[in-house]
Formats: sequence, C-alpha cells, structure tokens
Amino acid sequence: MGSFKIRYLAAVLIGLIFLTGSAACVAAEKQQLAPLPNTSALETINKQCEEQIGAQRIERISEHVWAAEGFEFASTILIHTNDGNVIVDTSLNTTAARVVKKAMMETAPPGPVKAIIYTHSHVDHTMGATEWAEKDTQIWAADSFVTHWFKQFGMFGRSEMIRGMRQMAYHLSREEVPCSAVGPILRTSSLQDMAEVGPLMPTNTFSGIKILEIGGIKIELHSAPGETHDTLFVWIPDDKTLLAADDYYWAFPNLYTIRGASPRPTDEWIKSIDEMRRLQPEHLVPSSTSVLHGKEIIREILTNYRDAIQYVRDEVVRRANRGEDIDTIAENVKLPPQLADLPYLWEGYGQVDWSARAIYTNNLGWFDGRADRLYPMDHNEAAKREIKLMGGEEKIISLAYTALKDGDPRWAVHLLSKLKDSGLAVGDLAGKINKMLAQGYRQMAADISNTNGRAYLLESALELDQGPPATTNAKLPMETVASMPIDLVFFNMPNRLDPEKADGVLESVRYVFPDLNRQFTVTIRNRIAEVVEGDSLPGTPDPLAVITVDSLTYKMMALKMVVPMSVFVQGKVKVDGSMPDFVTFMSRFQI
Repeated sequence: MGSFKIRYLAAVLIGLIFLTGSAACVAAEKQQLAPLPNTSALETINKQCEEQIGAQRIERISEHVWAAEGFEFASTILIHTNDGNVIVDTSLNTTAARVVKKAMMETAPPGPVKAIIYTHSHVDHTMGATEWAEKDTQIWAADSFVTHWFKQFGMFGRSEMIRGMRQMAYHLSREEVPCSAVGPILRTSSLQDMAEVGPLMPTNTFSGIKILEIGGIKIELHSAPGETHDTLFVWIPDDKTLLAADDYYWAFPNLYTIRGASPRPTDEWIKSIDEMRRLQPEHLVPSSTSVLHGKEIIREILTNYRDAIQYVRDEVVRRANRGEDIDTIAENVKLPPQLADLPYLWEGYGQVDWSARAIYTNNLGWFDGRADRLYPMDHNEAAKREIKLMGGEEKIISLAYTALKDGDPRWAVHLLSKLKDSGLAVGDLAGKINKMLAQGYRQMAADISNTNGRAYLLESALELDQGPPATTNAKLPMETVASMPIDLVFFNMPNRLDPEKADGVLESVRYVFPDLNRQFTVTIRNRIAEVVEGDSLPGTPDPLAVITVDSLTYKMMALKMVVPMSVFVQGKVKVDGSMPDFVTFMSRFQI
C-alpha cells in the first residue's frame, strides 16, 4: 500500500476514537432524633461527618452481615454463608476496593466470593468489581442495570463529569468541605487512582423479586426504583437485615442531582420505601451513612422519610394546579415542621427547592403556564438593556462591590452574572467580574450546609480563579469493553457532528461488524448525522466507504486502548471505498 493511503488511513482510524465520548456504626438511639441544633453551616457539616460517616471501620451488623463504612462514598457490605461470601457493592475504583477488601478480610470470615450484587448502576457502587470477582462469581443486578450503567458515559457524559466533579469537591480542602453529607470525598491526589477501575457487567439479572439460596442463607433481591431506575434492595430474612442501597440515607433524599442525570422516579421511590417498611427490618444498612438498629426506630424513620418525599410531591401538584409558576413553587414549598426538624431529613444532600423544580419539570415540562415566558426576549439582549438602564457597567460593578462588602452575595452574584450575560464586560473588566464572582460564590458557600451546593459554589470559584482543573479518563478492563454495547459508540456520534462543516452535505458511511452480524449506516444530511442499523433507509446515498471490523477491535480503538495503525497492519480493519472521501467525512465530526 502506498504512503498516501497509509497516512490517510492513520488519520481516519485516529478519528474514530472520539465516537464514544469522554469517558464504627452509629446506631439510631433516641437521643439522635433531637432536632438539628442552630449552628453554622460548617459546624453542621462537621457534625454529620463525625456522627454519620466517621472513621474507617468494619462493623458486624448481624449474624451474617458485615459493612465497611467510612472508607469512601458508598459502603461495601459482606454477607457470609457456609459456602462463601456475597459482596454487595464494590467501591468507586480498584484502589479503594483493595483497601476495603484488606480491612474486611481482617475482620469478617474468609471464604470464596460466591456472588457480587450491585444495588444500582452508579459508579461508586460498581467500579471495584475485579478486586472481588473470582472465576465462578455470579454478578447480580436489576434487568435495566446495563442500560443505565452505560448511559452515564453517553450523550451527556462530559457534562455530567464536569458538573459531578464540582458537586463532589474533588479539588477542595477538607477545611472547605469536610465530607459529602453521605460519605467521604476523594481529593485531587486520588484522581489518578480513580482512573484504575474494574467494573464487570452482570452475569444474571432479574425484575420484581429474586431469591438466592447460597450456603444455607436466603438472600432476597427486590427491585426498588428510587435513587436510580435500576436500584434494588437486599433482604436477609434470617437476620432481619435490610440493605437499603441509596433509597435511604441520613439526609433529605437527592430527588434531583445538580450534576445532571435522568429524572429520579419520585413515585416509585415512595413505593420502594413502603416495600421496605412491610418487611419490618431490625437492622437497616444504607449504602451511605451509618447503620440503623431497632425495628421501631427503623419503622419511624422510613415512614417519615417517605412522607417527606410525598409531601414535597403533593405540594408541587397542589400549587401547580392553583396556577403558581415554577419559581414561586420552588421558593415556597417547605417541609412541615414535624418533618423539617428531623435530623435525618436535613437538606445536606438533597434539597427541597431543587426537588420541587425537578418534580414540576418531570411532569409538566419547562413551560410553567406564564404567557410572558413563551416568547421571551433574548436573554443576552435583555441583560444588555437592563445594565444600561441601571447606569452601565461601572455602576453594576460598584453595586456588586457594595453588596459583597455588606454581606449580600446573592445580590452581587445576580448583578455580576447579568453583566456577564450582557456581553458588555470585556478585557480587564471581564477579569475583574470573574474575581468578584468567585468572591460572591465563596461568601454564599459560607452559609450553605448542603454539601453538594457548597462544593459546587467553591469549585466554581476555584475555576474562575485558576481555570478548569485537570481530569482523568478511566481505564476500563477488557471484560467491560467486551460487554459494552456497540450501540453506545454510534449513539454518541450525532452530537459530535460540527454542523458548520456539514452544511450542504449529503454523504454516508457504512460500518460492518461480522462478529455481531450487525451493520450501521451514518448519514450526514441537513446538518445532522443520522444513524441507522441494518438496511439503509430510502433516499440514503451510496456509502463513500464501508468499514469492516470486529466489534471489540472497534471499541478498543474508540477507547484509545490500541494504536489505530497497528490494528490496520494486523488486518483487523478493512476499508472499501474512497479513502480521501472517508477522511473528509470523518473531519466533519469534532474530536
């Protein structure tokens, strides 16, 4: 093959890599149920860190159950049977999983790992599986687990990653954000460790209720949508022990997460807690925060917890039906005192006003009935006119400076954000605004005990001062890559098209995967990229090229696990058609 074709093929294959996107128990004694004291935000967070997270420890919960608490965001739980152990959730990465496993094996009974159970698809519960799994270990999860696990890295994966790192205070000191309300925070020094991950896909899935019999112990898996659509809880009848996943923790539930995610199924969450109540557990092990002991106290807490969710939902419905707009609803929905004053419903993780907005939009969409919001003025132009009416850029700067000095940061941030939106702040003034905004965010954070909101403000201030922080890409094990649906690769392709480079273009390329007996055609048309599996749709132009490759090789290229030229030289990739046209086609997508 001539050097021209080799150079072009190298460029083409390198271009393929962007297609997938970026990738000691505190028992619930009665005295703990006293109302939260009126303390500063930081004191409240420190109290939570001490009482509900605490030091790293392995605790025996009941006859057959041990829990690793305080190690990281999600606890790992071990169920011991006569035939071996069952591991429930496996840490955020393999480094953390090794630490947890070592501590667990020094305390809990040894034995082969007969099964792993994922309570849900969030990464802090799944990424350390390779440290626990053995040759014949079964891995159990809900039927929809795989879809939801890979969705985290899908269309909005990069947005969720950026917002998630802000929410989780990865670059902040412990003095600023001592912990998340529901677990310890991994700091910047752990970012590289976070790249070492070992998720494994389930070998077995179920819906409804699945009963496992392992070593003479009955282990029940119950579908329990809440924190995610694929959440399950685990019930061990002999021990009267309930592993509640993240459908309960010692804080108001995160009915909406500011990192962005699929809508939380609020109504199903209530039903899932009700199913837990029916079982009347004597020990309740949440995946985050400390264990609860005692049937009566668990029943009381679960009842109040689900009532808080229902109250917020019902208030949103009532107010919406009265015609209130979404801002008015969010500002006025509050938990009643008998719930608001309970320490396990403090708004340290979830937040009522965020939840109200999510419940509204999940059911009614973005439009809240106000006619003035149907056809609003361009917000940048409106900001520009408002700034001029208020006296211009320097006047706004002066007003914001006074607000910051007087301890009114929300007003300062409002003014400065409007000035940024106006586009009137350029040059040195733009830099000055960023410094003042950072100061405003920090002042606001000082009064915020919601650890997600506090961290987001402080991380945003840090970015304004120093620029975006470094990130790292996860290094997936081969088993995970092999189980990755090929559809995910193509699902992300359309949103990476550069519409300016696609103007007036009508072209297609076909991808053939003989090992799957599947093929996909990607067509650029009307500034969009259409992906069709199987036969092309009527009107699709003949493909510029046909790429034939096995699915694992293609996914490895997409994840940068192999050098593209090497797989071509090995004959694993075949390109039929016009190479220059194919390269031009690929150049229309953003890397």
